[in-house]
Amino acid sequence: MVAEGFIKERPTYPINSLNTYAVEVVSGIPTVKLNGPVSPTLGITADTPDTTNATSITYTFTFSEPVTGFDESDITVNIGTKGAFAGSGAVYTLVVTNSDIGSTQTITVAAGVATSEANGGTTLGNSKSIVLALTGADLVVGKYIIFGRYKIDPADAGETGEDIIWRVIKKEDKDSNGTQDVMLVSDKIITFKAFDASGLNSGLGDNYWPNSNIRDWLNSNQSAGNVTWTHAGPTESNFNNYATKAGFLANFTATEQGKIVPVELTTPTRTATYGGTPVVTNNEKVFILEQSELSLLTTAGYENYITQATQKAINEGNAGLEPANISTAWLYWTRTPYTANSSDVMYVYSDGLVDYNNAYGGIRGVRPALYLNSSSMTLGAENGATAATAYTITNLN
Repeated sequence: MVAEGFIKERPTYPINSLNTYAVEVVSGIPTVKLNGPVSPTLGITADTPDTTNATSITYTFTFSEPVTGFDESDITVNIGTKGAFAGSGAVYTLVVTNSDIGSTQTITVAAGVATSEANGGTTLGNSKSIVLALTGADLVVGKYIIFGRYKIDPADAGETGEDIIWRVIKKEDKDSNGTQDVMLVSDKIITFKAFDASGLNSGLGDNYWPNSNIRDWLNSNQSAGNVTWTHAGPTESNFNNYATKAGFLANFTATEQGKIVPVELTTPTRTATYGGTPVVTNNEKVFILEQSELSLLTTAGYENYITQATQKAINEGNAGLEPANISTAWLYWTRTPYTANSSDVMYVYSDGLVDYNNAYGGIRGVRPALYLNSSSMTLGAENGATAATAYTITNLN
């Protein structure tokens, strides 16, 4: 700032807010010079969030003062089709029809495309980007999604994991955050494991879900040999023992684990030891379906309860009794106890009917289930209609 009394020449034009000025000093003499008219600024907003699956977006262009000469041709749209354009003075709108889900749409207005009505100053430019993506809201019942990868040994960097493909079988706001969480079940059997170790209940295992080895394993993210077992680990002579295996959640990143919603589960009545009263357990991140929940499979679009095993599950098995290939229907556990004793568990047979057998049997498959927080989630450009076109998750936030 030049001190008062040092400016020797007054400007020949009025100083006002419509122009900008500078002080030029020549031979020690400061002179106020006109820089030019103030350039109107531009703000661009949209009627959608910055990530959206909307089929069209209305953009609003707001200048800091009324301008002339602004029209549709001054707006560049990299992805999408221009529609209705309207406005005058300081505010204008443009409707853009979207295309290419999975891309980023950028709206650009270059500098100098319009002029101020008041002083003729040319406008400044600006741009606005919107990610065109499917979101968690698109995960409707029946859709398929890839979440996590299953490895026989999660710590083995050389082992190629296998994507876990899930199907949405229910939507419910389990964590009370205002967004419906998606209940997922694995599309296929991902591993063969005993429900519980032999050695208990006359060597046949325990059908009590809250204390079962399979519950411990599904809800553990510990490395190989470090899973905490509620009682004896599955180290007996049953096939496919997993006492030294890493926990199931070790297959998931910390971010993925954080998006799994812990829930309260009610285990059906078992008369053998707990008197007909259903047992409630809390903080279950991963579980297997109870018998009464099997109907959710048909609601989601499965013709019946029949499924097959993944190639990774077949490769991992060591019983010699696993299915011959990925096309062979196979048996898998529910978490429902057989009510006549304390060792038999209900399972789905290869023909889709429900039967029961000893908990220690290691040739039955596991189809994990969980609730996934779908808020702040963006999906790939797949349609999720089949396992082959399952959605990928591009951002979990």
